Amino acid sequence: MRVQLDQEEWVVEGHATLEDVFADISDRAHARSRLVTKLQLDHRDITDRDLDCSLLKQPASQYEKLIALTQSIAELEHDAWIAAGRYAKLLYAEGMPLVEAWRAGTPRDHAMNEWLGRLADYLEFTEGGDRQRPTDRRTSLSFWVQELLAARERGDMVLTADLLEYEILPRLAA
Repeated sequence: MRVQLDQEEWVVEGHATLEDVFADISDRAHARSRLVTKLQLDHRDITDRDLDCSLLKQPASQYEKLIALTQSIAELEHDAWIAAGRYAKLLYAEGMPLVEAWRAGTPRDHAMNEWLGRLADYLEFTEGGDRQRPTDRRTSLSFWVQELLAARERGDMVLTADLLEYEILPRLAA
């Protein structure tokens, strides 16, 4: 089997299993501070769901070529922030009809709950973990989401709509 890891190529001979080959690829990528982001086995894309025992135990000699592509952590993080920006714009677009519904006095609770769930996913990425917290918590999107949840709990439709329209959505559009 021929193996290609980015621009590096080598031949695997002998009794190696695919598990051995994948481990070698992972070790080589790790040595370069990179992560494997794409695997192609004989023109077939391999995902993490494909990596089960039945595949891993197969002899590497059954296949012609394995191609592995990697990315650095910095590249992955950069791509993730770009995707988060696109996701924020989607959340903004989905949030505008919610403002209109609250302003009309016809809150769409189910739609709002689903939207808030997606917003929570966004917040987990942008404000979760070890990231720096803003010194003024009022600049934090999560602060305004907490305020919105409290206003919604009290049944304050005007404040809920105001917080959504003037505090939360503009931060997603930025």
